[in-house]
Amino acid sequence: MNRLQQLLEGRLGHESWLDASDVLTSDKGLSGEGSAALGAMDSTQLEIPHRLFVPEHFEPRYDYPLIVWLHSDDSSEWELDVVMEAISLRNYLAIAPRGHRTSPKSNRLFRWGTQIADLAFAENLVFECVDALIDGLPVHTDRIFLGGIGSAGTVAQWIGLKNPDRFAGVVSMQGVFPKHRCALSGWKVARQLPVLYMQGEPTCGCNDDDVVEAMQLAHAAGLQYRFVRFRDDVAGSNRDRLSDGSESVDAEMFSAANRFLMGIVTQTDISLDPEKSAYPGTAANSLPASFGWN
Repeated sequence: MNRLQQLLEGRLGHESWLDASDVLTSDKGLSGEGSAALGAMDSTQLEIPHRLFVPEHFEPRYDYPLIVWLHSDDSSEWELDVVMEAISLRNYLAIAPRGHRTSPKSNRLFRWGTQIADLAFAENLVFECVDALIDGLPVHTDRIFLGGIGSAGTVAQWIGLKNPDRFAGVVSMQGVFPKHRCALSGWKVARQLPVLYMQGEPTCGCNDDDVVEAMQLAHAAGLQYRFVRFRDDVAGSNRDRLSDGSESVDAEMFSAANRFLMGIVTQTDISLDPEKSAYPGTAANSLPASFGWN
């Protein structure tokens, strides 16, 4: 059993998690002003099943960047805990709505679907979460991000490209470029949206041909896509990997995502290259590329 499966299985042991009212925050031990802020969030009555992540040392007077995380297929909103442990425990508020389709593997796991109606449903869930958090918690409204793994990364791209004025950036791990035509219906405006498109080992979900196609489409439309490919070609490499059973995700992808997001937050050019100190000898296996409309 891989690491992500182990962590999720431990969280799925809570029988009450299926009730939306019980899935409120990843830290119910907050006190004082932090507790008061969460009380304000509770008053918004966000009824959809979701998982809310509150950062360490929560400061209610600080406007936080917000990550809306779309969980991978055959997973659930509880994936958010694992994701934020890998990205950052201090820098962001985050929320994960639950996919609306039940997985064939378990009625406790969920998917997003691939039809245009599924994408529209996910879009509505995202904005319901965003609006609720803006009303209840200190969110920097110009620093709202979308992210996801596999097909959820594709959904995140679709929503972001369709609504570029609502998001500061999108992170997609192993997610192919959205193929529904309306994804680029506002392509001229979508040029302003930074997107981090990451691929690890080629999978049936996102292979090399998919990356080439995404690069061609992004280049033709003048989109601000940054492409990073992670390869584990070094024999005996000790690089950690997280997997939901269908998509293998290099743990360094989450570090790159954090650097990408913080670059936007701080308006600085932060390198997305792997940290050599953490993964000796692997930098050559990461092939970053980026382009935008000039």
